[in-house]
Amino acid sequence: MMQTTMLRRETRRLWRLGQLLAHVIVGAVIVHGVFGMLILTRTDREQCRRRALVRWWNRGVLRILNVHLDLEGQIASGVVLFTANHISWLDVPCLRAVVDATFVAKDAVRRWPVIGRMSAQAGTIFLKRGGPNAANETAEQMTWSLARRRPVIVFPEGTTSEGRTVRYFYGRLYQSAVRTHGVVQAIAIAYPHANGAHPHVPFVGDDDLVRHLWRLLNEDRTDVRLVFCAPLAASGHERRALAARSRVQILETLGLMPGSAQSTVPTTAPGQTGC
Repeated sequence: MMQTTMLRRETRRLWRLGQLLAHVIVGAVIVHGVFGMLILTRTDREQCRRRALVRWWNRGVLRILNVHLDLEGQIASGVVLFTANHISWLDVPCLRAVVDATFVAKDAVRRWPVIGRMSAQAGTIFLKRGGPNAANETAEQMTWSLARRRPVIVFPEGTTSEGRTVRYFYGRLYQSAVRTHGVVQAIAIAYPHANGAHPHVPFVGDDDLVRHLWRLLNEDRTDVRLVFCAPLAASGHERRALAARSRVQILETLGLMPGSAQSTVPTTAPGQTGC
């Protein structure tokens, strides 16, 4: 019986791997073919179509990996800086599948096969770590995007965690929301599991992407909980206070902080976002 179960799991894993490789090839065609044609036109409609293709491709990744999204709350619209806790590279396709926004990602992502090129064509802002003005340059690009009413998603921790806590939120990138009089909406990400924190989803430390993906391919099903917290008005508030408050919102939502924190930052009415 045990050998039969193992055989079924390995068969399923190889089947999913084949599907994923085919999907990556489709992504390569989109990046080098379709995007090559769309880049010739700069109309809002064509840009929207490009982002829609990216969302479609990411939804395909989730389908192949049997990832199920559970959404709570309303997605704010307009000049919105989305800030989320970070557990895995899987956070990105989950968010891309439901939110039409520009991502801020580490510069290393640009070099990932297919995904790097697709991210760049989708308007991702790449953060170069270590440079003296790296954060300021990134904040300027975020400000420019928000000024055009193009929402931005950032992971303020700057790295991933195992999901048992939320690391310190760096406030510098929140300045873009303050400058554009926008709102900050925190997104709490969790991967529910019978043992608490999911043992295979976190992508931390020196974990290898291929090895990590191989583990995920063996998962029967992966559940993801995305909670869109109450938006915070950024205008007139200090960036570090916004960072701290949005972190508290996520901690409270995930049940990682006892009691409730009081905020001096007023909330605004939520809406919907998209093309």
